Amino acid sequence: MRMIKIVMLLFLASLWACEEPEPLPPEPPIEGDEVFELVWATRMDFEKEIVNLNNGVIYKDWFIYSGDLGFPPTLLAFNIITGDKEWEYIHDGAVTDEIGVSAVVNNIYIGICSKGIVAVDLDAREPIWEIDFRAFNFLRGSGTTVKDGFVYQKISWAFDTPQHTQHLMKIDPSTGEYELILSYGAGNLKGISPPVFWDDLQTGKTLMVFNEYPDPGMPPDQSSQNITAIDMATKETVWRTENFTEYFSSNGGHPPVIHDDIVITGGDWSIYAFDVRTGEQLWRYELPGYSFGGGFWTTTNHLLVNNKLYLNPLSDEVLCLNPETGELIWNNPEGGANCTDNMVYYEQEDLLVFTSWGYGSVMVLDALTGETLHREHRYDDSSYNNDVVYDPETDMFFTSTYKHAVGFRVRRP
Repeated sequence: MRMIKIVMLLFLASLWACEEPEPLPPEPPIEGDEVFELVWATRMDFEKEIVNLNNGVIYKDWFIYSGDLGFPPTLLAFNIITGDKEWEYIHDGAVTDEIGVSAVVNNIYIGICSKGIVAVDLDAREPIWEIDFRAFNFLRGSGTTVKDGFVYQKISWAFDTPQHTQHLMKIDPSTGEYELILSYGAGNLKGISPPVFWDDLQTGKTLMVFNEYPDPGMPPDQSSQNITAIDMATKETVWRTENFTEYFSSNGGHPPVIHDDIVITGGDWSIYAFDVRTGEQLWRYELPGYSFGGGFWTTTNHLLVNNKLYLNPLSDEVLCLNPETGELIWNNPEGGANCTDNMVYYEQEDLLVFTSWGYGSVMVLDALTGETLHREHRYDDSSYNNDVVYDPETDMFFTSTYKHAVGFRVRRP
């Protein structure tokens, strides 16, 4: 009898083995995992948060970010593949405050602070030169531009005094030597934006184009705005279009942008376009639904890619215009509040990738339609807070929270 029971059990077991097993329930999808892939996150300082909105930069195998507010000029270098913190540089010199703006020219890191500028050889990790603004009664202005290997920086002299003047410095990164190529004296004080440069292939001239503010410090409803072009060889004014804004001046922290032979800038709550050779106004796009206010083009620089103009005013919206006509292509009213300085266009997938400081998030938008595809809000309970940068060799993006340097990838869902 026992043998019969064993045979029966073996027979039943063979039947059970032939049946289809119950499928396991699928893993619940991770929100956003089709769009945003966190590759690594590395704590920058285990004892504190890093409160600095400076832009990070890529050099060779490193994502380089600067130190905290109140630090001497400090560089933190993270391996772009692994996220490992591989080295740190702390500047020991006359310039003692934190880096606010970064640029890399060849192997030279340019760290621009409110009290001066430091240059660091990134291969040797050694200082090359520094400019102590305090020795010249200078103060850093907003906006930094790199053109043909030179750095252009706006500064003020004798700020908040009757002798206050504004200058544009042209700096040689290899030596630190500089010249003041544009100056407005105390008797004719004007504010200026950072410049953009345009090479005229017909004449061989290079024009420097910038916004000009004849009455800085005035209430918004009493402010005006010019746009001016200067011949870089002669420093002569080629054209000036005066007082073109209807309501108030804006766009002082970023340069205009140029599409073919059209120069485009913000003013009041509008975008204006001009013929870069003559200064003739070509079109204007006015943001609808706004009442009087100021500072609508103060946070994010305009981005031109593939015959499209991407904009982020001082509001939640992100919009796209045709740069030749000013026609609206799309508007996402909640695309990303107070974006940081730069939006990145991801060519492979036609995506806009940037940090919305107002949302504390990395945003991924469809660049063709404006649709928000993903919003990455926090990591380790810390908001994202500074510019996204992209490295084409690794096909990765890099940014930071207040705690971590972060490497990530994105893809279209």
